[in-house]
Amino acid sequence: MGNPAFSVLTRSAELAAAATEELDVLVVGMGATGAGVALDAASRGLRVAVLDMGDLASGTSSKSSKLVHGGLRYLENYEFGLVREGVMERQLLLKLAPHLVSPMDFLYPVWQDTARRRLLGLGLTTYDVFAMASLAGRGGATRRHTKVSAEEAVGLAPALSESGLAYAYLYGDCATDDARLVLAVVQAARRFGALAVTHAEVTALTTEHGRVVGATVADRLDGSSVQVRARHVVNATGVWVDRLQAFEEPGREAVVQPSKGVHVVVPRERLPLLEASVLLPSKQGDGRSMFAIPWGRQTILGTTDTPYDGALDGLSLTRDDLDYVLAAGNAVFKQGLSEEDVLGAWAGVRPLIRTPGSESMSDISRRHTLVEGTGGLLTITGGKLTTYRRMAKDVVDRIVERDDRKARCRTDEIPLSGTRPVAELLAETTVAATGLGLSEEVAASLVRQCGETAGHVLSLVEADPSLGALLSPDAPHIAAEVVHAARSEGASTVDDVFSRRMRLSLRSKDAALPSALLAARLLARETRQDDSWALGQVAAYADAVRQERGVLGLPVGDDLPATG
Repeated sequence: MGNPAFSVLTRSAELAAAATEELDVLVVGMGATGAGVALDAASRGLRVAVLDMGDLASGTSSKSSKLVHGGLRYLENYEFGLVREGVMERQLLLKLAPHLVSPMDFLYPVWQDTARRRLLGLGLTTYDVFAMASLAGRGGATRRHTKVSAEEAVGLAPALSESGLAYAYLYGDCATDDARLVLAVVQAARRFGALAVTHAEVTALTTEHGRVVGATVADRLDGSSVQVRARHVVNATGVWVDRLQAFEEPGREAVVQPSKGVHVVVPRERLPLLEASVLLPSKQGDGRSMFAIPWGRQTILGTTDTPYDGALDGLSLTRDDLDYVLAAGNAVFKQGLSEEDVLGAWAGVRPLIRTPGSESMSDISRRHTLVEGTGGLLTITGGKLTTYRRMAKDVVDRIVERDDRKARCRTDEIPLSGTRPVAELLAETTVAATGLGLSEEVAASLVRQCGETAGHVLSLVEADPSLGALLSPDAPHIAAEVVHAARSEGASTVDDVFSRRMRLSLRSKDAALPSALLAARLLARETRQDDSWALGQVAAYADAVRQERGVLGLPVGDDLPATG
């Protein structure tokens, strides 16, 4: 059981293995749901490969609000079952991934003109009941809601000081690093023998006697192509599911209505939140609500929720997106946020299920759906990050049913981050890190990022002290993490490392470009590439950041990559 380390050096061999072995399940899409399917299927004894045309979590699963939550807002639409499912999965993830999923306090502000104020307490009580009922009350340490005064709320979130608050409700949910959570699920799947190959695009489906039996896969890094066969093929490509379904059934009616979500990042001192995030009820009359979330030295503000029918590849922040988010934040906080305050931004699209007759995004279902095509392709889409495990279970239950065998789902008991208590791991890592001249902040970041493998990163610094160099003044990441990402986390490019393993692309206006050439040369050393390859990596990363930031641009001179 298990595979070698999730290394860039073994990637080609794993794609070759997928092409030469008779797989039980081929999963297309390595976001949260696809990774979840791979783990569920592999842990039930099936031979699995999971592929993605980009990096893992490079689509919607790295573009979320970085929350694991029940969806308090869904109670407004009486989606009690959906909220209960979300709360139960939240509590479970607290247990399975304690270094990645942590309790976070939230404030729900109330003003004198807030509509349906009396219903808020009832809704929050319902939220608490679902949490207490999950796992017989053993799920985790999220707080039960309580009513707090305006003064108490401002003490937790000083950004509310000028908002004219009447009072607030304080309640509990959870935060995570979405891309790192997907990575943890992939690594768990690999421990059960699943193959995982990034930058491998399915360009066609293979059918025999009217049944889908595999796919043509293009290696986007070296240009080669292979045929992969499997008894079951799963389409877990999120907003791209209609594209893959069209390979099976050309002209098929679309399943997904993409919803565009945009977040911006500002310095924490411009939007100070000390001990709690804030759920921002709409103050613009459009019924949309947003979050303000503390994120290390920064604060996240978002997300929008608007219908999107444009190109799914290469999403960008538009002027309208930016103006809307800043206006929504200023309407509540009165902090005068402007474009100059924005450090970074991301734009993504959620795969919502098309509902006949729906008139607004709030009417479109947040539930997930499983569709079985005429050729047997299993398509799973909809849902949200928090409920990925339930979505995966539905898929693998159907596969097991097809095979007429019995194998229960085990993912509710498979740890995603080891078994050691986080406090114990943090204490040990802090001692080791400070002994190497690294800060306590770096130690805490390594534990949050890597869990029980934090010591592996420190061992790289011990062997080569130059790898203890900070990569950015705006986040506590060190050069050793680049090497670790290549050797143990499946990263192949600078964009993989800076955008999804560390999130440096989001935390500063320069997107850590001054360190990008150092990172590229470390990757080149791992993969035996030359310096021209490294320079190309820096340029490709800068282009990716510019594309996503859109109207914000990237205020870095063209000559900067060559000076790293």
